[in-house]
Amino acid sequence: MKNRHRVVCIAILAAASFLFLRPTASASDPLVTISATELRFGNQAQNTSSSPQTVILSNTGQADLTISTITLSGQNSGDFFERSDCPVSPAVLPAGRSCEIRVIFHPHTSTTDLIATLTISDNASGSPRSIALHGMPTAAVPGVTLAPASLVFENQAINTTSAAHLIRLTNSGSDTLNLTSSIAIAGADANEFKLVRSANACPESSSQLPPRTSCEMSVVFAPLTPGSKSAQIQITDDAAGSPHVIPLSGIAVAPR
Repeated sequence: MKNRHRVVCIAILAAASFLFLRPTASASDPLVTISATELRFGNQAQNTSSSPQTVILSNTGQADLTISTITLSGQNSGDFFERSDCPVSPAVLPAGRSCEIRVIFHPHTSTTDLIATLTISDNASGSPRSIALHGMPTAAVPGVTLAPASLVFENQAINTTSAAHLIRLTNSGSDTLNLTSSIAIAGADANEFKLVRSANACPESSSQLPPRTSCEMSVVFAPLTPGSKSAQIQITDDAAGSPHVIPLSGIAVAPR
């Protein structure tokens, strides 16, 4: 019986010794929390950039956090980009402070689901910590953006010509925009509005506009008879929504 008690006492002492000697996270150590362990970007056209998604990294401990690296890895890591304001060694993130890591999805292909991993290595328990990245690319397509989307001219005396107003046509897509016919003015009073040449004029006949480039349409109001006038510019192309229409209006008045 005495031997049994002796064995129990030895076991208790050994356990207590183990707990005392075992390294544990100190109250004065850094401690990391991150706001997400996965980012999903959804559909994104090839060769275009998504809006950034943000991961917040917080040092909730009581000592400075040293971040050694923030890296992208994986089969499709080249289709994601990261930018952050997190300090990297030898700089530190003080206790109680946070920083942001922003990730952008910019697919270079239109194949299947693209994946990568964002890895953060630091001197806190649980390092390294990983964030899974997912994005679905779609085929490159052209797009049309018009600014302004319509033109209203001030009162203009008949048989005179207004100052020119510019409309900017931008290929806001990720593929070449094909203008499949001449840009023309149509409508009830088409003969009282005119397209004139400008420094960066859009082509007068079928042509192409590369992605993220622009051209201009310069329009004047030259009324022949009094009254309210209306017409429209028509642009025929291979982007969604074609033909694209820009309403034109103005009031013609008798000369004073």
